[in-house]
Amino acid sequence: MEKTKNSNSAGGNFFTNLFSSIFKSANPEIEKKRRLKAIVKSFSKTKYHSFYKPSTYEVQPQFAKLFYDLYKICAPAQAVFKANPNAGLFKHQIINYSLSEKQTSLLESLSMEAIQELSRTMDLDAINDKVEEYLINFQNEFTPERVTKIENLYKSFVAFRDFCSYDYYMLIKRFAPGLVENNFDAVPEFRKSNAEFIADDLKDFIAVAYSITDNRIAWSDLFDFLKVSRGSELVPQGTWKKIIAKISSIQSSQAFDLMLRHILSSPDYIPEVRETQEQIVDPYVTQIEEEAHNVLKKMNKAQKESKASSICMQIFGSVDIQNLKYYTPELNPALDRKNLKFFTLTEPLNFLKTFLLEYVKKDIREFFDVIVIRGQWDSTLSAPVSEAYQDLLKLSDQITEFDNSISVDDGTIGHKIKTLLPKTAHDSGAENIINRLIDDANNQAKSFITTGTKKLITIGKTLKQLIEDYMKPQPVIVQNWKELERYLEKPMKEFGVTIYKKIYLFVQLMQQYLAN
Repeated sequence: MEKTKNSNSAGGNFFTNLFSSIFKSANPEIEKKRRLKAIVKSFSKTKYHSFYKPSTYEVQPQFAKLFYDLYKICAPAQAVFKANPNAGLFKHQIINYSLSEKQTSLLESLSMEAIQELSRTMDLDAINDKVEEYLINFQNEFTPERVTKIENLYKSFVAFRDFCSYDYYMLIKRFAPGLVENNFDAVPEFRKSNAEFIADDLKDFIAVAYSITDNRIAWSDLFDFLKVSRGSELVPQGTWKKIIAKISSIQSSQAFDLMLRHILSSPDYIPEVRETQEQIVDPYVTQIEEEAHNVLKKMNKAQKESKASSICMQIFGSVDIQNLKYYTPELNPALDRKNLKFFTLTEPLNFLKTFLLEYVKKDIREFFDVIVIRGQWDSTLSAPVSEAYQDLLKLSDQITEFDNSISVDDGTIGHKIKTLLPKTAHDSGAENIINRLIDDANNQAKSFITTGTKKLITIGKTLKQLIEDYMKPQPVIVQNWKELERYLEKPMKEFGVTIYKKIYLFVQLMQQYLAN
């Protein structure tokens, strides 16, 4: 008999469901009303049915009282988070709180002051190696277990912060217009409110409230952190447990979900729950690395600038070394303000142009005219230095021509940049063209510097051989040194050595820029 009853019941349900589905598709509005009516019925069976009156779409004072109680409890924490809106501050506090003793010590060693202090006893290469060693050891201390614990602690902090920072005040004011913010001297009298006015507020609350009911969250870890970092729990841990229990009860009853479905006339509405997916350990480690590397870069730059300044003084002395008119840093601020590329090799190219004018066309020319042209030596040995010298003379003219092309008035490159600059605000094509022009100019400048340096190296190597040959009792390269001496006003050896030193220093200077 039991089997027969179950069979008949199954058959009856089958035809009932079939009949319902046919009329559901034919009458969607009727089906929607039926489902909303079922939602009202389900809501009436929850222990929170007094929060909302579906027949009049009114949210009741009891609902407001719940939020007022939460507001009163969360107000101290809310004040802290409002006063410290920078999320990065708490991220760093959470990670620093979770570091091992070794990491804390390494972090001190990676500070700008500590790295700069190393320069008292180490050269820059050794400092670079030491800093890299510190960084590797610091990162290795972030074991998978430590990283997981930090990330979970941050997630619990975000859930706690978002719940406490919810705008309870604005929601409660819909029920008590005279409510004064953060004044809890007396419980206000709450009145009913049109449900339509609180629907969005309720959506926002569910988004942050349901996230705190995750039973995987180790709240004790968070409250330990708050005690250490803030000096208090912000919300008493026992009270927080009661809040979680209350929200869990509401969530399991689906009271707020049912309210929203009815208020929005949307039977299928599913509230969104906010949950952070942000990872904080990797960005933190990256930041520590970048900060340390930036300190090293600044130290390296300062060292290079100091060395370059010293070399420049040895080469040029007090000579005015500004010989370029247009390929200069003056246009860079206007380009930088628009986040465009800018001229990067103005300084070394200007040094090259000055060296070509002050030394290649003067001292080196004088030496060349005597030794290469009048000297009696194998043309296979003199040809490379002769070619290098002629190329340097041509290079000087090419740099001048290039420099003129950067003129914003009539230069082929500069005028285009000047014309396109005003268009960059609304035309990405203009930005691309300017950046390409700048790249081309910088590449051309680098080509000049590279070529000039190579030619000077060729001359310098040959010059060193000539000086050594001159000092020999029986020269083997130049056969008529004695004859050549009378064409120079300066002593041959001293003159040659001075030129060689200038070339050597200048090549050193250029190689600093080419190495970047």
